[in-house]
Amino acid sequence: MTDPAGSQDNLEELPAQAFYAPGRLLHGRELRALSPEECLGLLEPGGVGRVALMSAEGIVVLPVNYAMTAKTIVFRTAPDTLLAAHVHEQVTFEADHLDETAREGWSVMVQGRAREISGEPQVRALEKGTGLEPWAVGARDVWVRISLARISGRRIQQA
Repeated sequence: MTDPAGSQDNLEELPAQAFYAPGRLLHGRELRALSPEECLGLLEPGGVGRVALMSAEGIVVLPVNYAMTAKTIVFRTAPDTLLAAHVHEQVTFEADHLDETAREGWSVMVQGRAREISGEPQVRALEKGTGLEPWAVGARDVWVRISLARISGRRIQQA
């Protein structure tokens, strides 16, 4: 395949050093794989992440603000959203933190099944325990939990 500038997009023609390997030094920085425990520690404070799911139009990636509880990711959404329509399906969740000035950061990816949390006692406990407040306006009454089937992450930092 040729792009508009005329260069070929052929991975076989790239030199082997063009690919990153865990633990490899990159201009004084180290790229390394994170353990599951390190990944959970980075996700523990909560924040903003993205949920990737397969829709009728293809793969869709949507931002959510999330919290962690009992080694699961929880977020809130409205009942009429694509996220709510895909509960009980396999999804991928990704969160990261970047320091562009220092050229450091981390990324964690979780694969698992999304499930709606509907029991009133469970919802109340999550509201109280997580303090999770949706950023988006409107009712966000559907609580979703992503169970962790797989977790992986990488960090790039000064060596």
